[in-house]
Amino acid sequence: MNMHGEQITTIKKEMGLTHKDFYAELPNLLNGIPYDLSEDTVKFQVKGKCIEISLGPEGVREIGPSVRLPVTPVTLCFFDFSEEEIDAFVRHFNLKFMKGGG
Repeated sequence: MNMHGEQITTIKKEMGLTHKDFYAELPNLLNGIPYDLSEDTVKFQVKGKCIEISLGPEGVREIGPSVRLPVTPVTLCFFDFSEEEIDAFVRHFNLKFMKGGG
């Protein structure tokens, strides 16, 4: 709990995308929900509760001598969300950012 009495849950992920890829997919993720973007943090509300998604510095993962993939650490902060609500959002988030193919 922080000093405002909110319960904050943080989930950290490492995603195989650039910041540009993330921002390109953001409208699809939020589906019309208004958001604030400052620096590399996106803030928005779902059912009256706040979520912040912060992007860390872009990096590169080398897989073998000729394959280089982008990698970006992503932190999702949920304010006063239940475990079920967080699970539902994370499932939605993962679905929107899954790469096609296979």
